[in-house]
Parts: sequence; C-alpha cells; structure tokens
Amino acid sequence: MMKLTILLVVGVIARQACGDEPEAIVGGNYASDGQFKCQVSLEVDGYHICGGCLISEYHVVTAAHCLMDEEYNKEMIVVTGTTAPALRGERHEIRCMRLHPEYENTKESGWKNDIAVLTLKTPVKANKLQGPVPLATEDYTTGEYRGIVPGWGKTDINLPSSAVLKYIDTEILSQKQCLNSHKNPRTNPTQMCTSNKIGRGACQGDSGGPLLVKGQLSGVVSWVIPCALGRPDVFTNVLHYLDFIRSAQKPLTC
Repeated sequence: MMKLTILLVVGVIARQACGDEPEAIVGGNYASDGQFKCQVSLEVDGYHICGGCLISEYHVVTAAHCLMDEEYNKEMIVVTGTTAPALRGERHEIRCMRLHPEYENTKESGWKNDIAVLTLKTPVKANKLQGPVPLATEDYTTGEYRGIVPGWGKTDINLPSSAVLKYIDTEILSQKQCLNSHKNPRTNPTQMCTSNKIGRGACQGDSGGPLLVKGQLSGVVSWVIPCALGRPDVFTNVLHYLDFIRSAQKPLTC
C-alpha cells in the first residue's frame, strides 16, 4: 500500500489534470557502473521516487515537485554510487531541503522554478562510482548542443520502472524552439527542452534527474507529455538558478 500511495502522490504532482507525468527513460541504453557518478535516487520506504544529481559532497540538485509531500519528505533518503539502488549503493539521510521560493506547483505555470537543493547529513566520498559534477557555465539553448539524460523510470507507459539505470543521448532545442513547443502547459524562458523521436524519451518515474552537457549539470528533469510520443521534454535550466543553488549550499541555510 505504501508503494501505491507514493506513486500516486508523485504522479498527481506532475500530472495535474492533463496527463503530464514526471520523466523517465524510454528507448535508451543501460548505464554502466560509474558512468553517471552524480546520479542519485531519492527513495521513500525503499521505493524510488525521483532522481537527482550530486553537485558537492553534501548537496544534491533535484526538482521541487519531488518534495511536495511533507510526510514523505521525513522518510526520504538519498542513494548514491549505484545503477541499481534497490540492490546496492550508499544511503544518506537528508539534513534539510531548500525548494525555490518562487516554485509554482501548477499546470498553468508550467511548473515554473521547479528546482530544489538537498543538504545531506553525511558527505558522499568521491570514488569510481560516485561524485559531484560542476554546474553549467554557459548557455546550451542555442540549438547546437546535445545532452545525456539518465533515469530509472518507466521504459514504457504500461511497464514498471527500470531497476537498472538507463540513459538517452538527445538533441537540445534552441530557446525559441522550446518556448514554441508546448501551449498547455506552456514552457517559459527559465526552462530548456530536448527533442526526441517517437519511442525514445521520457515517461513516468524520474523527475529531478540531470540533463548533462559537456560533463556539467545543465538541466533538471521537470515535465513531459507522456510517453515518448515525440514531443519535447522539459527541464529546469540550471544556468538561470546558479544564485539560488549557491545560496542553498551555505551552512546557515540548514
């Protein structure tokens, strides 16, 4: 019952009334151990809820909509250093959560400012399986770049989430293309989009995970029109939130 309740809550948060769902990986490849060292799993009662990305030994960037239930937040842990979090990996308790103060948890806003920073109680020691990545330092929404999106979510709308980490290599749309890609809900200038073919892209299960470009955290998985139907997937553009992230990392914020 716990598993069912958690999945329903997460689904409603991102799906709202129109069928939009948190993202995952459809049609991708299986990741090898240590291939995406920053990738983490946010778990409640042993069940994967969302993804995230290590940006320091104590800090994880994820999506704000993954943290909207206070009761589940009390039980949430972060699993690092594994492609199969149900079987192995390090488990870290969370000291505090900082959601963007202007996050809008509505379809009408397109889930604007969908970003959060977790501070862990214990450090994640970098090794061959786990470690942080730097934040984006340049604009990747010029229509000239490709990125990688890892995730544990559903591999098909009618199938369960993947037990092993998968990933896709995908084209990043220009800002103009992204703003014109969705009308309801509508994208906004602080978001970025990736373009996928039918049968390849996002589905349900891994909001909060990273969009990696040139080894940097460029985007945070936010929302998608399910499921791998060829419509652009939408991410929070990290470049627009560097001040928020750095502020959330300060010791006095916890």
